[in-house]
Amino acid sequence: MNALSVLTVLWSLTAAVFVGLMVYRANLANHETDQLFLNDEETVSATHQENDRVVHQLDVLLPLCKGTGGAAALLSIAIAGIWLSQLLAVRGA
Repeated sequence: MNALSVLTVLWSLTAAVFVGLMVYRANLANHETDQLFLNDEETVSATHQENDRVVHQLDVLLPLCKGTGGAAALLSIAIAGIWLSQLLAVRGA
């Protein structure tokens, strides 16, 4: 296996994880409510607790989404660079 094949497999895995995280994040965001809760601290409603849980999960997911998206972008650039260098090497020979 050459470097291009290995990078292509890594890219496909990274892109699949990224797409999966984005779908999960979108599903979670659908459950988030756009409400302002003005209750006392002692009387927190179930809706408020569920919204806080969803917001916390979205906050935890954000660095994972950024990391896998960045890794997929870097791998895309690396694959394009290797493909281009191989193409130029063949044409130059």
